[in-house]
Amino acid sequence: MTKLAWLVACIGWSGCIISSDTDPVCGDGFRQGTEECDDGGRVDGDGCTSACTLEPYCGDAVVDPGEECDDGNNASGDGCSAGCVIEPFCGDGAVDPGEDCDDGAHVPSDGCSPVCRTEMSHATTANWSFHLVATPMVNRACPTGFDTLAVHSQALDDNDMPSGTPVVDLFSCSTGFGTIAPVFEGRYRTFLAVTNTNGTQTYATTPSAIVDLRSGNQDFTAKIFDDGGYFQVAWNLIGAMTNVALTCAEVPAENGVSVLSTDVANSTTFFDDVFDCEFGGGLTAALPEGTYTVSVSLINASNEALGTPQSLANRVILGPNRVTDLGMVAIPVGGL
Repeated sequence: MTKLAWLVACIGWSGCIISSDTDPVCGDGFRQGTEECDDGGRVDGDGCTSACTLEPYCGDAVVDPGEECDDGNNASGDGCSAGCVIEPFCGDGAVDPGEDCDDGAHVPSDGCSPVCRTEMSHATTANWSFHLVATPMVNRACPTGFDTLAVHSQALDDNDMPSGTPVVDLFSCSTGFGTIAPVFEGRYRTFLAVTNTNGTQTYATTPSAIVDLRSGNQDFTAKIFDDGGYFQVAWNLIGAMTNVALTCAEVPAENGVSVLSTDVANSTTFFDDVFDCEFGGGLTAALPEGTYTVSVSLINASNEALGTPQSLANRVILGPNRVTDLGMVAIPVGGL
């Protein structure tokens, strides 16, 4: 870029005389001619020499001679100091002052937390029982040929994504309970599976849930229905008139989402599950095996639909304890 240094001299009332100077001057803050740079100074060691040529500097994201590191900034506390010297940080594999541990990773539930704190160990106690949908309070025996209960525990990261390898603990089905071997503190997605002795056949699994083992031992209790299962559904809201996506908070009259399951073979038999709209989805109570028409709607405090219910025809429930996923349902909200 060429700088024009304008000299303007106005003489009396007759007008102005304008002249220009285009000669490059190192240190004037303008890169001109053969200059590689011009930072407005004549000091070496700042990235631009006193002769206006480029020079390596700390913060240029290149590890130059004399530098241990260069992360492209001049901030300390991020592993590379303002002077481009390697500094200790959590995750460098060395236990530095202020750290309990450092395993060179930022993975939860592996003994050393993502902030280099020692993790404690806790355990889940699982409880299970078998039932018929019509008599949920009556316990039944373990199914013939399936004598093993497997407790599956999968550690989760901060985004509820799987972290590390799942842990599986095995128990005798007939005991009805079992405590897993302690695992490092964290949040675990947990479910139970009923299998044969060698695990080659599975009778049933339970819906999963997140067990929080960050502060101590916890329980996980599940009923397994031999003759029934569940509907799983997710929802979002849209304006019936505008077709624009809505949040639950934008519908002040809403009092939940109704999932009404009506038996196709007998329309007088139906099951109504109501969920908090903010949940965005839910799992119904156990339903008997059969074919259903499922109606999903946003309701008010009087259980009246706030718009046209969405009907899903011929949806099937199968046992034992199976989940039928209804997918995502867009619920139109009337008047919006």
